[in-house]
Amino acid sequence: MRRIIALACMLIAAGAFGAEVATTAPSVSNWHIKNSPHFKILHESVWSPSSISLEMEKMYSSIRLNMAMFAPWMVKEKTKIYIYSSQSSYVNGEFNPPPWSKGLAYVSKKTVVVYDTGDIQKLKAVISHELTHLYFESYFSEKLKYPPQWLNEGLAVYLEESVFPSGGPWSNALAYFTPGRRVPFDIFFDLKIDQLDSDAKIADWYLQAYGTVLYLYRPHTRVQFKALCDALRSGEKLEVALWKGYRIREGGDFGVKWSAWLDNYSKPDRNGVPMGSRSASFNFKPVRLSSFSFTNFGSKK
Repeated sequence: MRRIIALACMLIAAGAFGAEVATTAPSVSNWHIKNSPHFKILHESVWSPSSISLEMEKMYSSIRLNMAMFAPWMVKEKTKIYIYSSQSSYVNGEFNPPPWSKGLAYVSKKTVVVYDTGDIQKLKAVISHELTHLYFESYFSEKLKYPPQWLNEGLAVYLEESVFPSGGPWSNALAYFTPGRRVPFDIFFDLKIDQLDSDAKIADWYLQAYGTVLYLYRPHTRVQFKALCDALRSGEKLEVALWKGYRIREGGDFGVKWSAWLDNYSKPDRNGVPMGSRSASFNFKPVRLSSFSFTNFGSKK
């Protein structure tokens, strides 16, 4: 298992991935079950988190717009969501998560495991992050591949932000991402989290990954983004895939164009607030969070 330290604001964000972990799911008889059109929700407490079925379906509608092209199975197949009643029961539960993790994603089992913090917004953010890993990694696993780390994490944060209709912590923080904290893209695209030696550097890595995916997705088109992912999944080099889909060269050329976009994103509007950020108020703090992806390439289920 690989330890991931993720970026969060107000202890909301959920983190990344780790190695394959074998485990046995707990008996369904030990859980209280709620079914919605696209989820089977198993919660440990007698009372489920407030309006969880409704909230999950609202979140699904948002995620589906971006992820159905990668995981068409999400339309017809239900995903299991295990919600432990507390961090203590989660850490000591059947899935054996590390104590600093916020959630787990098991790709081959189409399962996400989290715990209830008592804050529905934070819970939704964690679930959204893990669901993105689940859907996106299942797409790459069809070709026995794993997505580039920056792409996998950046997309998970991008979808995590969709939980916040008025703008979440990541989009707010990106507007204040100064050049001195950015990694040149000829280094960044190959940089792995376990190569970083401080919480601050890891936090900035996550922020740059999010900003990179945001740039590839929002100013451009979903068709271009899907083509890029298709090419990478097929084994093409990033430099070739970027040129085919975006007419951008990897490294310096990408950095120049991305920086120009980010400068515009960070420009203040009439109220003095960065145009890319709906609120200038945020408490930006790295914390230890993680998830684990259970990828069984031998299974098509």
